[in-house]
Amino acid sequence: MPLRVGLTVSTCVLCTSLALQTSNTHACTTFASVGTANNEGGLIMAKNRDSLAAFEQLEVKREPDENAYLGLFYNTTDRTPFPYIAAGINQFGLSVVQNESASINDASKFNDGDQSDAIYNILKRYRSVAEVLADQEALFGNGLANFLIIGDKTEAILVEVGPVKGSYEILKASQNQNRLYHTNHYVLEPMRKFNKVFYPDSEDRFETIKALMKNASGQLTAEGNYYRWMNSAQNGPYNSILREVTVASWVVTLPEGNNPELNLRFTSPSQTFQRYEVELTPEFWNYPPEHLLPLPLNADGIESEPVGSERRYTYTEGEL
Repeated sequence: MPLRVGLTVSTCVLCTSLALQTSNTHACTTFASVGTANNEGGLIMAKNRDSLAAFEQLEVKREPDENAYLGLFYNTTDRTPFPYIAAGINQFGLSVVQNESASINDASKFNDGDQSDAIYNILKRYRSVAEVLADQEALFGNGLANFLIIGDKTEAILVEVGPVKGSYEILKASQNQNRLYHTNHYVLEPMRKFNKVFYPDSEDRFETIKALMKNASGQLTAEGNYYRWMNSAQNGPYNSILREVTVASWVVTLPEGNNPELNLRFTSPSQTFQRYEVELTPEFWNYPPEHLLPLPLNADGIESEPVGSERRYTYTEGEL
């Protein structure tokens, strides 16, 4: 299967041949960079997870004879254990994020279970991008439409899986200025033929993250670039990277010569706002915690007058 070069296509040229969908997808934005694109080398990978209503959970999984992994799990109800996974990283630093292929006909036929199984399989059984590439036909030739970005410290790949058995394409980050980005429609040849429904928000988010990554000055960092891009709302509440249906934001960094780190926040209206910062040390993987605790919320820098004080409602000169 050939590896395609370049993520430069704009799907607006396809508008005349696709069914224009005036509603929005409730699906995600993913992106990654590797090697010399990053200030500390290694890998940075991100996902803004979008959904209408969901319950999110951060958890470590470790089963006999399988890789341990940390995952962003979700469910449509608060019933546990949460069966679905949207992103993850395993003990060897192999990382995965996933997007729904919303632009095909009958996209709902490829459900959360099918999409999650692809992530579970990779995280549990593989240690590197090279191992995944060696098994690509078995992993991606099943006709279960899906979009994946998979990475380690040396390489990242974008995988577009089509709705027909044997249909998939792979783009290496090293073929695309060490950067990858994706939303919810096919962008690689010959996969674009599977685009049947045009969602403007998917196009807008794709063009936004492409421009941010291609036009960034200097090498990339999580703090200086990724966190800011995750909060990009320049195209309004429905067509932006951060939008009304964003329920979680996931960023993993795997710098050369240092431990991986995860920064995660839950913004789902179905549950309490939570933030996590986790350093993935050898000790973490050898003795994984049973429960991961979010960071305590604080209001540093915010001062208030006591309840009932007239001062709460009185402004002095210079305060307005």
